[in-house]
Amino acid sequence: MSRPNFTRKTSQPPDPGSCPGPGGCPAPNHSTDHTDALWQYLRRIESGLDQIDARIDRLYVALGGGTVLLAAIGLGSAFIVRGG
Repeated sequence: MSRPNFTRKTSQPPDPGSCPGPGGCPAPNHSTDHTDALWQYLRRIESGLDQIDARIDRLYVALGGGTVLLAAIGLGSAFIVRGG
């Protein structure tokens, strides 16, 4: 499973001299802590899914190898039973 590349778009607060109007610029939004926590949680979930995917891949390889081994044993035993 390929890892997606998330780029964070952080914005700088505007220059106080560039805000029009008598009130100036509005207060910055302080939800970045919540956003950081959410991204960290999503990265942990993705890491767990990658580990599960790797284990499933190894299981498929083991099952495939076992199947080939059983087929070889069956073919060898068929030649032995037939007498050569």
